[in-house]
Amino acid sequence: MRFARTALGLLLTLIGLVVTVAGAAAAFWLVGPDNTISTGSQPLTSKGLAVITAPDLLDRHGPTLHVTATGDKPVFVGVGQDLDVSNYLAGAAHTRVIRYDLPSTFSTQQMRGGIPRLTPPGDLDWWVAKSGGNGPRSIAWPIEDGKFDVVVMNADGSPAVGADVRFGVEVHRAFGICLLVLGAGIVLFALGLALAFRRRPATPVPAFTPARIASVPPPARSLPASSAPSTSAPVAATPVAATPAASAPAVEPVSPFAPERISPFAPVATDPPAYRAPADEPITEEIPVCLPAITYPQPQPKPAKQSIPAAPMLMSPAAVARAKSPALLTPVGAGAPAYDEAPHEAPYEAPYEEPVVEPVVEPETVSLVESPEFEKSDEAVRKTAALLASGALLLTTTSCGLLPAKNSIVASDTRPAVTLADAQAVVAKYNQLNNRANANRDAKLSETIEADPTLAQTRAGFVISRTLDAAGKDSTKPFTYTDPQIGAPEFGSYPMRFVVSSGVSGEPESRQLGVWQRQSAGTPWLLTNSVYPSASMKLPPMEGLRTPQKADLDKLYSLPASAATNLAAYLSGGAKSARAKYFVPSPGSAKLLEQRAKSKVADAKETYIASVSDTFTPSGEPLTFITSSGEALVFLALTEQYLQRVEPGSNAYWTSGEATAFSSMVKYTQTLHQDYLHQVALVIPTKASCGTIRIISMDGQLVGAGGS
Repeated sequence: MRFARTALGLLLTLIGLVVTVAGAAAAFWLVGPDNTISTGSQPLTSKGLAVITAPDLLDRHGPTLHVTATGDKPVFVGVGQDLDVSNYLAGAAHTRVIRYDLPSTFSTQQMRGGIPRLTPPGDLDWWVAKSGGNGPRSIAWPIEDGKFDVVVMNADGSPAVGADVRFGVEVHRAFGICLLVLGAGIVLFALGLALAFRRRPATPVPAFTPARIASVPPPARSLPASSAPSTSAPVAATPVAATPAASAPAVEPVSPFAPERISPFAPVATDPPAYRAPADEPITEEIPVCLPAITYPQPQPKPAKQSIPAAPMLMSPAAVARAKSPALLTPVGAGAPAYDEAPHEAPYEAPYEEPVVEPVVEPETVSLVESPEFEKSDEAVRKTAALLASGALLLTTTSCGLLPAKNSIVASDTRPAVTLADAQAVVAKYNQLNNRANANRDAKLSETIEADPTLAQTRAGFVISRTLDAAGKDSTKPFTYTDPQIGAPEFGSYPMRFVVSSGVSGEPESRQLGVWQRQSAGTPWLLTNSVYPSASMKLPPMEGLRTPQKADLDKLYSLPASAATNLAAYLSGGAKSARAKYFVPSPGSAKLLEQRAKSKVADAKETYIASVSDTFTPSGEPLTFITSSGEALVFLALTEQYLQRVEPGSNAYWTSGEATAFSSMVKYTQTLHQDYLHQVALVIPTKASCGTIRIISMDGQLVGAGGS
């Protein structure tokens, strides 16, 4: 296991070193304390009108995008949905950034096209983030799910763009997570060093134990001649163990640490021996030795004390300590006789004691898996693996929010035509410019805020007012649209429209219901349809307004185009028309029919008028919106020609009234005509409601006159 532990330690050391370097580089070089990963300043140029990013580059959402641009000219930087940006730059030459490679390499593609005159980008309201002007321009935008483009242009929309651009992505907790990675790398590095270079304490090796330890009898002491036994004394026969008479006694190996043996000729000690073998230790049976009684007339000289030889080198320190233990060494005076004691006068029969033999301890053999060393190493490996798993889990848990979520919108984007704030800004701008245009009778200014059919009515009104009120005494009083309520359907392409229902200042008895339309992303919002229903008229709610689908149209009482045709027939035929049963007239439409009926009777009485006709015709395609209840709110335009046929031999011309603004003092011999443009708002119910079509408002304006 030593090799496995060392290999694991070296591996962890290498991994820890790599993780530490990566964490330090990410924390203090790539990210920084502001949690922003920046590309550095890069020059981006284009001979066309803009430099934009491909929508695939912003394919994740969540973090905050920072863009800073600096150019020689006033520069504009903005972020917009791809459907707006693509439509805005359609047909215009520009440069597209299609790829970004670490650390700071951009790949671009030149998009061919013309150099049209575009609306300055700062005047458009569909940017989700924008900044323009002199000096460095910066934006900070939380990236949303969908297709978005970053656009860098000259602030005036002119060609030849050149700017130094810096991109940055601010990721929440990025710096903290990098520090956590750095700390994890340091821990791994230290753990690897500890595993690889740790030294385990040496395990004591069991000492070799011989099978039997014997003692060597002390050397025989020679007797002097004067001490020879007397022959006259009888000697008792004593049994002696049978031993070969001619051979010397065999000498067994002597343990250097065996208890010191006393000579059989020493006086007998009266105290019991100090050592008794435990019950579980085998004791060698004592062999009695019978020796003849010997009388010592004189004290014998003291024998020299035997010295204990040094321990042999083959024994381990543990064996030496065990051999020197009190269990094997008997101290002097503990029952064993010492050599310097006084000799005993009586004959001594020394019993022969067999030395204590230690049991043979065989080393226990166990398998590698069951050994303590293996268990300790295995436990260390398990602890290390648990620590690594915990660290990996911690890093994974804390860095879940680090990687932004992948965009889920893969189809064409759709969005509300306008936000509430932008719609209110459009209405406020209209109020300001419309009053200025009315005061100056400036049709050119009206073109910046209106489109047909509303613009056609405005132009005709300016022509009439100049003719009938050249001094400008009866100019239109200023007014504003108040408390606008916005209905903004979602669109996936241009043109886009939204509906506004608002009050009219100075006229509490009426309201304004209008449609604003943007034909393309580079054009302003223009008021296209505008009617003034009575304040008592019930209007559909603006919330939940949407563009119609085929399923919505199938549920309607009548299709919008059919309703326009039937309405024209109804108005042409008058109140008693067969088509009148399909409609509920508004106060304005009922009054118009009444006036036309009276005019027909009065004109027919003129001698130079042979006959009179009044014809309504649908103009253009109706604009249809589906309300939250499933009904259809329809805006349409009708043209009306009021025709007078002149009697043969007579002539006629316009001498007074609004018609003189278009034809004055010109004699006609066949016909006279007046042309009107009417704007109408209808509500078409569903089939399930079994209702009829309601005319909300009908407002007309004389737009021409003449004859033939």
